[in-house]
Formats: sequence, C-alpha cells, structure tokens
Amino acid sequence: MEITSASNRTYKYFKSLQQKKARYESGEFMVEGVKSVRDALKSKKEITAVIMSDAFGEALDCGNVPVYRVNASLFDKLCDTKTPQGAAAVIRMYENADFFPDLSRAYVYCDNVSDPGNLGTIIRTADAAGLAGVILSKNCADVYAPKTVRASMGSFFNIDIIPGKSAADLAEYKAAGFQLLGGMLSEKAIDYRAADYTLPTMIIVGNEANGISMETLDLCVPVKIPIYGRAESLNAGVAAGILMYEWARDRKRTIRAYR
Repeated sequence: MEITSASNRTYKYFKSLQQKKARYESGEFMVEGVKSVRDALKSKKEITAVIMSDAFGEALDCGNVPVYRVNASLFDKLCDTKTPQGAAAVIRMYENADFFPDLSRAYVYCDNVSDPGNLGTIIRTADAAGLAGVILSKNCADVYAPKTVRASMGSFFNIDIIPGKSAADLAEYKAAGFQLLGGMLSEKAIDYRAADYTLPTMIIVGNEANGISMETLDLCVPVKIPIYGRAESLNAGVAAGILMYEWARDRKRTIRAYR
C-alpha cells in the first residue's frame, strides 16, 4: 500500500504515535530503524504495520504484516531521529496485568527513572547481564517513547518489561522472598560487593536527581558503589549496570561452586 499525501488518514495516524497521549489511547507505539524493525518482526510481539520509505532498498521479511510505502520526505516526518533509516514498525502494547516475578530469576526496578535514554540503557544492560526483566514505577519515563526503544538496542524485545508498579507491589515481592537492593550513598549502606546475590534479588534504581523514593527505600537493603574521585554520584544507567553485573558474577561463581 502506498501513501503519497500527508492528508492520508493512515499517515496521520502513524504520525500521531509520536505523541504519548496518542500511543496510550490507541494502545500502539512505533519503532524506527532497520535493526529495531527486524528485532520486532522476529519477536512474539503483535506487529500491525511496517512502514518503509520509497527510497528504502533493503529486504525485510514482513510475513503477513501490512506494509506501507511512504514518500521519502513524508517518511522522515514520521521519525524521531535526524537521519531516519527508512524503516519503521507499529506494534501493539502488551499487557502484564498478571505478572509476578519468578523467585529463581533476578529483576531490576526503576523507581521514577525520568530519562528515556537511561531507561533504554538499563533495559539493554539487564538483557546483557541475564536478568529476567525490568519493572517500572508509575512515574518512570515512557517505556514506549522512541528514545527509550532506540537506547535499548533491540533488548526491548528480549526481556519482560513491566510498567506501572508501585512500592506496594514491591512490598508483595519482598514478602514473597525477594531481597530489594537499593543503591544509595549513605553511611548505613553496605558495599555493593558485600551483598548476597545468591538470594532472590531485585535491584532498585532511583531517580537521576532525587534517588530512590522514601517509601521504596524503606523496603530496601541499602548498598553503595564507592566514589573514588570527586564526582557526587554515578549516572543511573551506569550504577544499575554495576549492580546487575555484580549479581551476574556472583551467580556464576555460585554455580561453579556447586558443580
């Protein structure tokens, strides 16, 4: 199907997905870039449309998904990037209403992480470190925003992402057996390397400016990453990565000990 006019109703709908309100009203979001589209098509997510610039010359295996060819100048206006790659996809949001974490796996919880780039980086790192999923508080950056999806570098489609959870949900996870390790710079916090990562673990990452909220912090075992220079703190994505890879290192060491 070809789209040659900005007044085309379908084109207008695609363009509306740049806005958060339209995404949540429709229950759909858009990803752009060849890698993201290929990753989406390989995943089990419901793809409702693939959009290609008429200048796009690569082959994509779209199966039965409807494909729209769009004039190159119009296609560029659909995209969030300055140099679009000529391919995009529209995907149905998926529900995780019945989600409850698996005690045999580890998770990271983002407590009001506000930067979509940081959120995407945390998703990517959680996937790389072998965690089962990323759980988001209600006030996190929009997980379906183009910058978040792009920063995840395809990991968005590899692991569970569960938005809209609260401190009350964390209390349930703790009661079920999870230890909640919350990163903070405090005399009360233990060195992050001293924590027991062999326990069912959920790593808590706080807001870039304000850290972990008090209601969440009250549930946590506080851990700190030493600062050896004069920086006041670490980037949220970097701190999350250090804690996730410490979990992965400890887990592998435990597996070797029992062999």
